Amino acid sequence: MTFNGDKFQLLRSGTNHEILNNTYLVTSDNQTIDTSPHAKCLGVYLSDDGTFKHHIERTIKKARRIAGWILRTFYSREKDCMLTLWRALVQPVLDYCSQLWSPHMAMDIQALESLQRAYTRQVKAMKELSYWERLKRLGLYSQQRRRERYIITYTWKALEKLVPSPSNINEVEPQFNQRTGRKCVRKIPPSQAPARIKTLLLSSLPYNGPRIFNCLPRRIRDLTGCSVDSFKTQLDSVLRTVPDEPSVPGYTSLCRAVTNSLPDQVDLQRRDTGLGRGVGTPLL
Repeated sequence: MTFNGDKFQLLRSGTNHEILNNTYLVTSDNQTIDTSPHAKCLGVYLSDDGTFKHHIERTIKKARRIAGWILRTFYSREKDCMLTLWRALVQPVLDYCSQLWSPHMAMDIQALESLQRAYTRQVKAMKELSYWERLKRLGLYSQQRRRERYIITYTWKALEKLVPSPSNINEVEPQFNQRTGRKCVRKIPPSQAPARIKTLLLSSLPYNGPRIFNCLPRRIRDLTGCSVDSFKTQLDSVLRTVPDEPSVPGYTSLCRAVTNSLPDQVDLQRRDTGLGRGVGTPLL
């Protein structure tokens, strides 16, 4: 059996430049496999720096190209037409394997959000509204909330043994407590690892999944033995009660949520409830 070197890519990663620069692979017919900074595996681009920035950039370009084709091809700007085209053609591109490559940098999160921001602006009678008001009227989640929803669903599937654990080293393990119910065991990154490696680990699925799952109410975390669709229905009923709009500009993180992520918004709700007031403007 012979291998075609043109169909293979060699992805190197690490800090030992001597090994990285002096190692190479050769096929049976003495054909050298070229080194590439990015390699595609099952539709997701892996990079030699351990991030998914290249994949995110390609995903944004592809989704923007499809959204532009929709706006040029279809004349109607009615709500039902625009949402159907978005959910059928654009959203699957942004959702594909998003629990794996979900970004943690603000610039990547905002770049993905800008696609939906620009598209919903073209819907009839929505142009003068703010982005977050448009999402409420159209019944859409923000892109960040959608990715967190996928992470929660995959973590629940891993707890129910419906899918493999996201990591052979850091398996998703349940922890039962009579007071708090079922939670995921949160792993601690290696203490001797560089700060950059710790950041990448904490934003990865094996570490970030339990963090997001544990912030849910107990009645959602304790769901077991039900279908995936039933779990998603119960999950959506909770996510609709958590504000999707980011923190109020001008207020410090002591008063509002640090980010727009689900754990920070849930923590903000709990602090507001503890102070005996709603989720409105904070008291300074």
